[in-house]
Amino acid sequence: MNSKLTWNIIFISLVAVHFIEAITTAGVVAVGTFAINAVNFFVYVSCTHYNQKSIENLNEKDFCKNNECCNDQWLIEDLSGLENELNEKVFGQHLANKLVSKAVKSHIKNKDPKSPLVMSFHGWTGTGKTFISQIVANSLFKKGIKSKFYQFKVASIHFKNSNNLNEYKDELIELIQNNSEQCYRMLFVFDEFDFMPVGLSDVMTPFLDYHAAVDGRDYRKNIFIFLSNVAGDMISDYIVRHYKSNRSRESIVSKDLEKRIAIIALNSKGGFNDSNIIKRALINVYVPFLPLERKHVKQCAEADIKNKNYSFKNSTLEAIADELHYFPDEKPWFSATGCKTVAKKVDQLLSE
Repeated sequence: MNSKLTWNIIFISLVAVHFIEAITTAGVVAVGTFAINAVNFFVYVSCTHYNQKSIENLNEKDFCKNNECCNDQWLIEDLSGLENELNEKVFGQHLANKLVSKAVKSHIKNKDPKSPLVMSFHGWTGTGKTFISQIVANSLFKKGIKSKFYQFKVASIHFKNSNNLNEYKDELIELIQNNSEQCYRMLFVFDEFDFMPVGLSDVMTPFLDYHAAVDGRDYRKNIFIFLSNVAGDMISDYIVRHYKSNRSRESIVSKDLEKRIAIIALNSKGGFNDSNIIKRALINVYVPFLPLERKHVKQCAEADIKNKNYSFKNSTLEAIADELHYFPDEKPWFSATGCKTVAKKVDQLLSE
């Protein structure tokens, strides 16, 4: 029993005793008996309420042992190994690996962020955008991508009909509000953001902005990631020119690309078009994903083969890399589809 409850019982008991003494002296014994019963009832209710609270806390603790809850048992706070994991698993993306690991770690470490973390991943297919978002989810939650605190939506599936714009707006608001009610730290990932109907993304603005609370709820510890092919051509052209100038891949810095990505996105079709998310500078990090070289394709193939417990020779990796198409024609440096089709190529080659 806590001290506050104990003093409440002592106080009411003393008051009742004096009241009983006074009225029994006057001969009103029945009323005195009523007072005694009232004291007993108060003590019973107080103790029952306290015990009920203890039981509820105990039940919640037991419940969370086997069921995912928004607490430190299921949320991961130590992200010290995130950058190393990205570097070990994601090939050829030194910019993305550094930008994402730094942004996520600093956001989680900050106990009072001023806004949610909003990252936008840009680049052609097969360069690792979805893969990195999954690694982030696995780093944040014990259940990883199976966590109920991870929401993954694909625009071409969930928001495919522009005629349903108003309906989608309500659904998107509800998605963010209801899930944020479950946990103060949610990860929302929107794939094919450029396929969203124009104007839909604007309803997200209040939840991404620098507000302490929206309708009484704090959204600032959430993380939002947008995936798209927007600015993929610009990124590819940039790196081709970079290579033709005999400069290394690692000498490319993100600031050379971020502003260009934002301008292209704002004037593109779909979810970014004239979006308040961009105009109000609510995207914290624009992450460029570079085209992958042949050596990166071979690294992807090797990782997939090892994951499937196959034995292989270097000739196997060369054969898989030969199956892909590369650009530009005069200098075929980069895979046209990144590592997207590598897993299928591995299965086909090793099944022969």
